[in-house]
Amino acid sequence: MRQCSGMTPEQPGQTRYVSQEILLSGGALTAGVARVGDTVRRPSSSATSLVRDVLLHLERAGFGGAPRWLGMDEQGRQILSWIEGDTFTERGRMHPYIGDPPDRVIFSDEQISASMRLLRHFHDAFDAQVICHGDYGPWNLVWRDGLPAAIIDFDNSYPGDAGDDVAYALRMFVSYGLGPFDSRGFVRRTEGALAAYGKDFAVPAILEREYARAEERCRRNGWERQLAKLALERAWLVENRSLL
Repeated sequence: MRQCSGMTPEQPGQTRYVSQEILLSGGALTAGVARVGDTVRRPSSSATSLVRDVLLHLERAGFGGAPRWLGMDEQGRQILSWIEGDTFTERGRMHPYIGDPPDRVIFSDEQISASMRLLRHFHDAFDAQVICHGDYGPWNLVWRDGLPAAIIDFDNSYPGDAGDDVAYALRMFVSYGLGPFDSRGFVRRTEGALAAYGKDFAVPAILEREYARAEERCRRNGWERQLAKLALERAWLVENRSLL
């Protein structure tokens, strides 16, 4: 994880050209993302309108675990509020991107539970139509004292079923078949995660759908290493689905 340091704040809503920027890098971060004062500048994309609408809605709903939408800058970039904390920048140490590093990241029960509670608070900020984050992994959370405090990077958000985000989170944080646990250990971690989220799901069904989406993403983007891990995950589910 990388500690973020402070800079001289820029006043929200103030129009000025700012020369001092810190490019943010690491992991699979979107190219061109920079910190300017107490703001983050992100390149515009086809998702910009949805990101704006989601963040404005979260602000109106009183959800404090996301950046605030502050508008667009003179270069046509999104302006978001900066959230102080730590971020994971080395995806190579985390499932499903890992090879076999000697210091892989394994999340504690407390970290998993806190991540699932934050996800539930995010979902509850919406009405009948839930907005899925679409990439709810540890790299898109801001951490303080080892626990998640906020969610970032809403470029993959979409209206959908909460179970999509839950399955994605289970896959990223529990890592079925790929962590140092036996079958009962994975089941126990799953039960703790769902208890923290506060809702039951048909776990084998939502994982199967997530694996299908993951395969499509891998083939579309050429993510061969993740695709190879996916076969191991699916094999674990076939063998242990009656336990979930």
